[in-house]
Amino acid sequence: MRLFELWMASAQLRSRRRAGFVSLVSLLSMLGVAVAVALLVVVLSVMNGFDQVVRERILSVVAHGSFHGSAGQLARWRELRDAALAHPKVESAAPYIEGQGVLSAKDAVAGAQLLGFDPREPAFRALDGLAGADARELLASGSWRIVLGSVLAERLGVGAGDEVLLMMAQGWSTPAGMAPRMRRLEVAGVFHAGMNDFDRSLAWVHYEDARRLFGLGGDASGLRVMLADPWQVESVLPEIAGERADQLFVRYWVWEHANFFYSIAMTKRVTLIILTILAAIAAFNIVSSLVMIVREKTPDIGILRTLGATPGSVMAVFACHGGLAGILGVALGLAVGLPLAIWAGPLTSAVEQLLETTLVSPGYRLDEMPSRIVIPEVLIVCATALLLSLAATFYPALRAARTDPALATRLD
Repeated sequence: MRLFELWMASAQLRSRRRAGFVSLVSLLSMLGVAVAVALLVVVLSVMNGFDQVVRERILSVVAHGSFHGSAGQLARWRELRDAALAHPKVESAAPYIEGQGVLSAKDAVAGAQLLGFDPREPAFRALDGLAGADARELLASGSWRIVLGSVLAERLGVGAGDEVLLMMAQGWSTPAGMAPRMRRLEVAGVFHAGMNDFDRSLAWVHYEDARRLFGLGGDASGLRVMLADPWQVESVLPEIAGERADQLFVRYWVWEHANFFYSIAMTKRVTLIILTILAAIAAFNIVSSLVMIVREKTPDIGILRTLGATPGSVMAVFACHGGLAGILGVALGLAVGLPLAIWAGPLTSAVEQLLETTLVSPGYRLDEMPSRIVIPEVLIVCATALLLSLAATFYPALRAARTDPALATRLD
């Protein structure tokens, strides 16, 4: 492509003698591309930010991977922990106890998932700070204290210093039959994980207290394993299990929340398809504007052909016209979309205050709308918009190239 075609296309864009309606259609097609690009950048950035925040919150509570025994008890956890700590990709490993119970306080009753752990273990370091204090200050062996999720504590109507009654399915054998196992616990604090699934049902107790409550003796429910890179857990844990793999159940954090991440990925994919269709519609508006320009400029095209311009040269002029319109639309879309993506959080908070409503689901307890700009995705959005703009020029440019110079310059 020579500079002549590029100069002709830019001159056509700058022309003020063009019919008003044609100019309006060209402007609207350019603005359509800009709006589509801006929407794609903002929506993808918000969804990436949401995905990152939720993943971080999940990993702050759950294990990267864990081992469990066949009957819900893991007797040889010490041997397994030594094997895990010997692996170069493992940061920490520690036993824990989990079980279900019913908590009651005042006139409220709620089911709870109990997690018993030793807060001094590095494997549970991620839990520090969720309750506003070090877990080692809240839980101690023999203290019979419990830390409740924020939603669970709200449902029970309790706070730090109150007491709750814990009832478990495992009962005591008495002469009168089986009696439910119960224990009064002091609420040491309330943690906030930012995920409704955790905050409404999870409760912490010390490992030794949980061991006594569930009568496990020296056994544990499972072994929590934390890695330097959580994404490698599916390859590392089988290596740790080795020959013991047939006797163990293995859980991965990705599998436990697979449906959640799959729903995010599907939502992102569907949104991307819808917005890409919007970008295609905006880009193909260029077709209508170029067709009208070709009809308007038919005598000029005939003169160019008479002066020696080839069909390829004429076709390149109109292809450049559509390409420049696409480039300007993409540039304008980035100029609007990137600042909106960067300031999505504060802008959303301002809109919520102005409208006195909540735009983000309260179940995630987000302080503001998260946003994370992924440069490769932005480049793909720009490239897609430009390709669609160039594709839209094919038919009008081909029609202009086939113009007969004799008929185009004929005087009626």
